[in-house]
Amino acid sequence: MKSLRRWNSSAAAMMAMAITTSTVAPIFIMSPANAQYRIGQPRNGSNYYSDITISSGARIPTTYEKDKILVSKDETVDVTLIVPSNITDSRGNVLIPRDSKIRGKIQPANSYSQKGAQFVAREIEYPSGRRQNIDAVSNIVTRTEKISKGSSTGQILTDAAYGAGAGTLIGLITGDKKVGVGEVLAGGGAGALASILLRRNSAELISIDPERDLTLRLTSPLTVSPNNR
Repeated sequence: MKSLRRWNSSAAAMMAMAITTSTVAPIFIMSPANAQYRIGQPRNGSNYYSDITISSGARIPTTYEKDKILVSKDETVDVTLIVPSNITDSRGNVLIPRDSKIRGKIQPANSYSQKGAQFVAREIEYPSGRRQNIDAVSNIVTRTEKISKGSSTGQILTDAAYGAGAGTLIGLITGDKKVGVGEVLAGGGAGALASILLRRNSAELISIDPERDLTLRLTSPLTVSPNNR
């Protein structure tokens, strides 16, 4: 298993997170050199904040422990993502700590009538163990990987996580009934595939690249406490 890939600090210059407080207008400040998001301005020049609301639309970079996630076009799987770097305000108060876990599901979604998959977040767990609800989504991924008879499951699944539906599909197409090289994700969608795929020579899976595809966008405000650990 590969260790978690750190978020590329050069991407920090492309992202900003908006915050609102009762007394301070949002200011966007980032520190790419430290691989951190730095947002906001402390009240009255102090190093203290009351609870802060991160605005809807803000971006949260995440990472995953595998190089890719494979799902069939009709299945839903449980996935936990990791926040790779502290998200801080301009004085270094940690709003979302590094190694916070964001839990949710990768589920079917359509983009311009094209079938794809999208991560939908439901809960964030801080390193302290405290949990709160979060509403955030990734972009819809429509990239596919073709599975054909004769394909090597070892090559397909090297450092991959895959849904039960994707695993069933790979096994039926390639003839490999073990499909044990990668990590099976919890979820549903395997049963209905068997009768459909027995007569096929190839099929397509949605292929998600965590490094490219799993930056999240808040779909509702998130209220956090500084130095929430």
